Amino acid sequence: MKIAAISDLHVLPDDGDRELLESIKRRVEEISPDVFVIAGDISDHLSVLDVSLSQLHIDTCANLYVAGNHDIWFEEEGGPGSLEKYSRNVGSICQKNGFIHLPDGPHIIEDTAFVGSIGWYDYSFRRPELEIPMEHYEQKEYRGAVWYDLFKIDWAYSDIEATNLFNRKLEYDLATLPANISQIVYVSHHLPFRNLTIYKDRLPWDFHSAFMGAQSTGKILENDDRVILSISGHSHVRNLVSVGKMIAMTVPLGYGRPDLNKLDDFVRDAVAVIETTEGSINVPNFVKGDICADLSYVASRH
Repeated sequence: MKIAAISDLHVLPDDGDRELLESIKRRVEEISPDVFVIAGDISDHLSVLDVSLSQLHIDTCANLYVAGNHDIWFEEEGGPGSLEKYSRNVGSICQKNGFIHLPDGPHIIEDTAFVGSIGWYDYSFRRPELEIPMEHYEQKEYRGAVWYDLFKIDWAYSDIEATNLFNRKLEYDLATLPANISQIVYVSHHLPFRNLTIYKDRLPWDFHSAFMGAQSTGKILENDDRVILSISGHSHVRNLVSVGKMIAMTVPLGYGRPDLNKLDDFVRDAVAVIETTEGSINVPNFVKGDICADLSYVASRH
């Protein structure tokens, strides 16, 4: 099976990223995968998510999506809140545009199940040696550095409650798969493994790293021998690690945009190609690191 995967497009509104979306679609069609995965964070506006998924849909394969934290930021002026977006709106938009929102239920291809979740964070990725009091993680602020979910996620759950809720749904999805399933691909936005996270020994970077994911999610995956691959987004630094017999990877694009004459090369680096054969994983020419490091950033918050 061949998988094409990407995340964190952070698409500009008002057709501002049409060339980017067209380039991604061309690249995925060139790869000719069996499955096209987008691991969250297209836009905090449902209208942009709708148009983007319409433009990205590939006719010849399964199209899978998981929402990211930006996708569920509440919308101003009476728009839907975070819980409504995650539990209803994103799935409806996916269905309209030929995508499957994996948090709504697994997608099965023969003996392989794709199981997905937004995931969340419970501060287990924090660095205890920094001696930052726990209340700063709960308040998402330290010395003026703010994790922006503070202002844009409006559900009533604490981060630990949200993590536990999504973990319970993941456990349910794994436990209720058909008996013939021999391998599982997990797709999430937030990271399930701490060693996917990049630390830089400086603040506020390492403070923000606490909001990358939850070790408890990774333990659920490690306890299921059928899980062979984990695909995530969220961290804008691409990484690939081995966790036991499992391959775990992050596949972000990010906020950067190259000149148009370099766009196709940029997209070639951004779209990961993953090949699975009888339980083995091959990821040819995977590009690690921040592919936007030397590029001008675009602002996608409006």
